[in-house]
Amino acid sequence: MANVKKFNALIVDDDSIVRAMNMKYLTRNGFQVEIAENGQEAVEYFHAGNRFDLVIMDMEMPIMDGFQATKEIRALGVRSLIIGMSASSSQTKIQEFVSAGLDYFYPKPMNMAKLAAIVGHLN
Repeated sequence: MANVKKFNALIVDDDSIVRAMNMKYLTRNGFQVEIAENGQEAVEYFHAGNRFDLVIMDMEMPIMDGFQATKEIRALGVRSLIIGMSASSSQTKIQEFVSAGLDYFYPKPMNMAKLAAIVGHLN
């Protein structure tokens, strides 16, 4: 039987419904999933030595937003696939978010077809 790699994901979002939807999809597809409710919690996961194949990062959150969290995570040398999401339509904010170190950006709500395409990049 082939060895199937188990992927780890970190979902960073202050919206519990978004977290639950993304977690449901990822766990159904074999991911081990951790949750952070803001950017500071996400950065703390990496400072603690945790490693993730995929990070789904919201742009606007309390305590620490996605811009700052992404910058700090990348400054640690983390090469995880980081996907940014936001309901904001401001092209300036989106470009700033991408420049912080995202691999991809999707507007919210991210549908399951888009999430499946992202997961496909890891296989």
